[in-house]
Amino acid sequence: MIYIYSIYFSILSLLLWDKPIDESEDTYFKGFYHGRNVFIRNPYIESEKKFCIESIYLNGKKVTDSPNISAYELSMENLALDERVVIRIVHSGVCKPQLINPEVIQEDLSFSWVNFYINDESIIWVTSKEDREAKYFVERESEGSWEIVDTVATKGGIFINQYSLEIDHNKGGNTYRISYLKPGGDLEVSDSFYFFSDKREISHVVDTDNWMIEFTEEVSYQLLNENGRILQKGKGVSCSIRKLPRGTYILKYEGQEHEVEKSGR
Repeated sequence: MIYIYSIYFSILSLLLWDKPIDESEDTYFKGFYHGRNVFIRNPYIESEKKFCIESIYLNGKKVTDSPNISAYELSMENLALDERVVIRIVHSGVCKPQLINPEVIQEDLSFSWVNFYINDESIIWVTSKEDREAKYFVERESEGSWEIVDTVATKGGIFINQYSLEIDHNKGGNTYRISYLKPGGDLEVSDSFYFFSDKREISHVVDTDNWMIEFTEEVSYQLLNENGRILQKGKGVSCSIRKLPRGTYILKYEGQEHEVEKSGR
């Protein structure tokens, strides 16, 4: 009888020895803090009736033990902007935690164009990883050179931003591009994009009684002196030149230039 029990316990010991052991593993995520918290996916192990993560460390300091939640928010607000981040997650060997939003600590912070859209009324562009102190210049090609239509300040941040600018297209073909000017002076220029506008031709007349320039419909215009200095710039159906001295002026709208002569007060 003693011999039989001895064989039984020997077999049992072998079975237990061969049984896989659920050992803990470490997973690391590295990057930089850019002002946003990280969310960590914490899978539930159905067979063991528990969550995957056993502990979380941020830059060597333990943050939590066994979070009983499927998505854990790792607060990093005590870090300085652009400080290096090392996240160590101790977890069960039968599962794998993941970062839900890994882009918030990504190391690649280079600016990029995402997309462009253009319609009858506006230009829309989408970018990512902007500098907060940068600027956009929306430009239209005119007689072989690029003319600035408008300037737009950046929103900043590493995430996607979208911009919309109302635009007064010239009749016919319009070619645009957008330049991104960084604070240090470096320039990123987008590919050019084309839009054909079939709107009606706009013209003007000069009311010499009131010294007003009247347009046939609302238009964006510039009024310059003979030296090319901009005296007036706006959008409307009329432009007053009553207060200007006698002389010749250059009126620009719809991609064309017209001479305007003021001969009296």
